[in-house]
Amino acid sequence: MNDLPILILVDDDADILSALKRALHSISAEIHTFQSALDAIQFCNLHSPAVVISDQHMPEMDGCEFLLRIKDKWPKSQRIILSAYNDFQKISSAFNSGVVERFICKPWDNKELVFMINKALNSFPESISPTSIEMIDTPINFHGIIAADESMHDLFDTIKHAATTNAPIFVIGETGTGKELVAQACHKESFHKEEPFIAVNCANFSENLIESQLFGHIKGAFTGATTNQEGLFSAAKKGTLFLDEICSLSPLLQAKLLRVIQEREFSPIGTHKVQKFHAQVISASSNSIGQALIDGSFREDLYYRLNVITIALPSLRDRGTDLLLIARYFLKKFSKAENKQFVKFSRDTIKIICSYDWPGNIRQLENIIHGMVILNTGSKISSQMIIKSLSTTVQGFASKNTPIAKTSFSENQVTPSPSSHFNEGENDNPPKIQPLWQTEKQAIETAITFCNGNVPQAAALLEVSPSTIYRKKQSW
Repeated sequence: MNDLPILILVDDDADILSALKRALHSISAEIHTFQSALDAIQFCNLHSPAVVISDQHMPEMDGCEFLLRIKDKWPKSQRIILSAYNDFQKISSAFNSGVVERFICKPWDNKELVFMINKALNSFPESISPTSIEMIDTPINFHGIIAADESMHDLFDTIKHAATTNAPIFVIGETGTGKELVAQACHKESFHKEEPFIAVNCANFSENLIESQLFGHIKGAFTGATTNQEGLFSAAKKGTLFLDEICSLSPLLQAKLLRVIQEREFSPIGTHKVQKFHAQVISASSNSIGQALIDGSFREDLYYRLNVITIALPSLRDRGTDLLLIARYFLKKFSKAENKQFVKFSRDTIKIICSYDWPGNIRQLENIIHGMVILNTGSKISSQMIIKSLSTTVQGFASKNTPIAKTSFSENQVTPSPSSHFNEGENDNPPKIQPLWQTEKQAIETAITFCNGNVPQAAALLEVSPSTIYRKKQSW
């Protein structure tokens, strides 16, 4: 054995193994091939693997089970599954649980395969040292995503891993959390970053228009179709197609999209001519995807096709120190853009920023700060400035330590105004109120049961990150 990292290839088909080995001949690694998963494990017991690529369908055990054994014994290894698109649901579960880190679709592109394996061989988790706000001058900018909080580390790792595959990605999160930024980050981390990135908000078009936008049409296909039009599935080429507000699609279009995703092909309106597409599809919705599945307004089979890889974005209020770091980033950005002199927030302003609920998340924070910079002058943002800017959304304010319904601001303090209270003897039959943690617990357990124990999928339905569920469960 030499000092090169060990690359293990496992497939019961000898021809596939030969094709993989030929494609990877330039890789700086010691390649070993096995037609038996058990033989591969026996070899790994003597020689620790760096990267393991496994087929999904094998006689002794399937690829996900094999890679789970690899993970248990060699957790630092990079584990890659090789399979066709019809295995999405099982592979999705393995990916989201950390068993599988990358996914290669059959048939594969050799250049993309080499890119992915090189990335896996050189993949070492990047750590961000925990530090207080005072110690951070500039937050980390990951392809436009501003962050330093610990909660974002796993998200960045997931983006890096997801970017190496062509499998569909589903981004969940509240309105304004930056779902398109995540889609762009996946594209920029991918092998196809030089190819087009195309984003479309499905809610902005009528049913007929969105179908034409996605698949294109030929001249004369309908009234007003005076020329041929290329659809976005075609225009994306081998790049990325981001479908935002996917839940707004009609049932008929959902059925068409399901077939397109399954078959990796489509036909423009007005013709039966079939075109293949190669782009990575990333979907997102700010609506409650869980409720849409329950009430039947969104197809469950389409959801599982689109949700092979789940990326859950936390709300701004759940991102700890990131809130103030992002606020300072926007203040610096807009002061420069608007030729203003603002350099900091007053102490009272910081208290308000950190206490406000930010229902519109990062987009709301960005707009509030931009507006304050435009409408005011000076070197410091005062509490009076932010109170005026928040006046239209003041109902969203809630102290992180005190559950209140409304809040009134003054220049130097925040005073809660409770809407109602129950004093002893005031009500003979007080309402039966369940503690909030019990309500959360019940909702989480119901979602996990519905998803057959798959926490990442349960998190997608609840529109929270998987880490939130794990943290809640530890606190019970």
